[in-house]
Amino acid sequence: MNHTYRSSSAYAKINIGLALLGKRADGYHEIETIFQQISICDTLHFARQEQGIALTCSDPGLPLDEGNLVFRAARLLQQRGEITSGCQIHLEKRIPMGAGLGGGSSDAATTLRVLNRMWQLHWPAETLTDLAAQLGSDVPFFIRGGAAWGRGRGEILEALQMPDNYWGVLIYPHIVVSTRWVYENVNFDLTKTLKNSKFYSLTSFVNQLDLWDIHFKNDLEYVVFNRYPQLALLVDRFRRQGAFYARMSGSGSAVFGLFSEKKAALRALESSDKSMYCHLFHPVPAHRA
Repeated sequence: MNHTYRSSSAYAKINIGLALLGKRADGYHEIETIFQQISICDTLHFARQEQGIALTCSDPGLPLDEGNLVFRAARLLQQRGEITSGCQIHLEKRIPMGAGLGGGSSDAATTLRVLNRMWQLHWPAETLTDLAAQLGSDVPFFIRGGAAWGRGRGEILEALQMPDNYWGVLIYPHIVVSTRWVYENVNFDLTKTLKNSKFYSLTSFVNQLDLWDIHFKNDLEYVVFNRYPQLALLVDRFRRQGAFYARMSGSGSAVFGLFSEKKAALRALESSDKSMYCHLFHPVPAHRA
């Protein structure tokens, strides 16, 4: 792409616990979760053009129009900001899709943040967050990133100070899991016993890594693991390798193990099945304004 204005990383996220609290009148599910941005990322390149939005992507399987959250984010900001000029965007896709890592949501949030500067709108993060909520439940988190407690559909956020002195190993076994399918198959009779203890009341544990595996669960695991038991085996393997915390991220199918020492994480990475997507990562702090 010629005359590139800016390149920006769009970081993935993991869910350090996810609790289902019930189904809402609007059809969505009420959740509580702890989001953590991680160092696995896509890269987006932006350039000015006189008019229109032109999107290209390294993955030929992705749509380049309204079917892509990046395009929709750019169009939304352009319309709300009454911007007459356009932009070129190239997306280098690395975050696996259908993995519960929020790649598309992060790409959209990054688009809002960068174009907000490029088009000289200089809107505050609060305004961008409101726009992000119109694009998807996870998009608002990525406006600031870092770590946050999320509730509602995940769009009501409160920043958290979380430990960042650990390393993680992520495995995506090339299984695409439909988020809609997962939520449609949730049995609240099996999860209601967890609803008595909300994540918000457990924020005192966020700095005690050895207690995460006791207090933070993912209520969606039983649905996904019932259909894909190999994912449960991967989580168990992380624990046997010394992970202080191991879970599925979001609605899956990516799973991760967190380790206190980088050497232990590297050993777990080295022994992973190389036919799967395996990646070392670390926590990423919140974006600057």
